[in-house]
Amino acid sequence: MIMMKKIKVLIVDDEEIVVQGIKKGLNSSKFDVQTILGGQHAIDLLKKEFFDVVFVDLIMPGLNGVETCAGVKKVSPKTRVLLLSGFPKEIEKYSMAFLEAGGRDLFLRKPLMADEVADAIIAVMADKNA
Repeated sequence: MIMMKKIKVLIVDDEEIVVQGIKKGLNSSKFDVQTILGGQHAIDLLKKEFFDVVFVDLIMPGLNGVETCAGVKKVSPKTRVLLLSGFPKEIEKYSMAFLEAGGRDLFLRKPLMADEVADAIIAVMADKNA
């Protein structure tokens, strides 16, 4: 039997309940999920460890999702970055800046269903143009 490599996922938000909820929903044999609070902490972690996919919250104190995306792509260009937000109008407002920072054009709205997150990970990992 061939063992598939787990997809390494990092969830970045400023609320512990959010990152833990997403992590709990993604517990499976396909994903190795870690969580971190705050954009700068995520960038610092990515300097030491590679993640296939990073989900970043748009509205956070300190670095917002766009700034975090730019920092992640600078230290880990091959990491795919997806945006999370509970504010649909904010996604519209920042979507171009997020894309210009190297983020993906797949935005997820909170609250999230576990299958939405898993489907998004699988979709961006299947995209060979990433």
